[in-house]
Amino acid sequence: MQNATERPENPVEFWEDHYRTKKTDYSGNPGELLVRYVADLTPGRALDIGCSHGDDALWLAGRGWDVTGADISQTAIARAQKRLVGSDLAGRVRFVACDLEREMPDGEYDLVTASYFQSPVALARADILRRAMAKLVPGGYFLCIAHASAPPWRKGNGEHQFPTLQEELDGLELKPGEWILHKAGNVSRRMTGPEGQVAEVMDLVLFLQQPSLLL
Repeated sequence: MQNATERPENPVEFWEDHYRTKKTDYSGNPGELLVRYVADLTPGRALDIGCSHGDDALWLAGRGWDVTGADISQTAIARAQKRLVGSDLAGRVRFVACDLEREMPDGEYDLVTASYFQSPVALARADILRRAMAKLVPGGYFLCIAHASAPPWRKGNGEHQFPTLQEELDGLELKPGEWILHKAGNVSRRMTGPEGQVAEVMDLVLFLQQPSLLL
């Protein structure tokens, strides 16, 4: 039996344990920054990596996107799939459980999103993001939102390591002229804590576009 102070170091085991044993649920609302940057885009095919219970994926589908939501946890995906039962969005969304370090959903996409795709255990995050970006068609968009600060009520607040903008750009190995940068930097967001407390937190946003092919 696993000691309560221990945690799996394998990311698949860690996140499966997280969703099976921790109190996690869906809000029914998409991420604030996802809405801010994506609401005005023309719908097409979208890939949401680290989709959790599917809030963002379902919102995108409701806006007319055909969405693939992928997550490392079988439990999270099972819960997301359950939300499609009897839904008008069932034909627009598919949820898949996969270890993104080893595989990536098939297909090409007009939008790839990665909201708070961060892990307290080792994960080849930059490599996963690069391979997801490679799924974009010419003219496609990539939106990556990362925690850049922790709220004051978070335990071990001072221990968190957050990526800097330069680290994000270096990890994605972006080359001059390959991408159009619509946003690259920190953005503030109001966050409500478990006891109703409110604080301003910072997120790091990369909103990029693959240039269209010249005719």
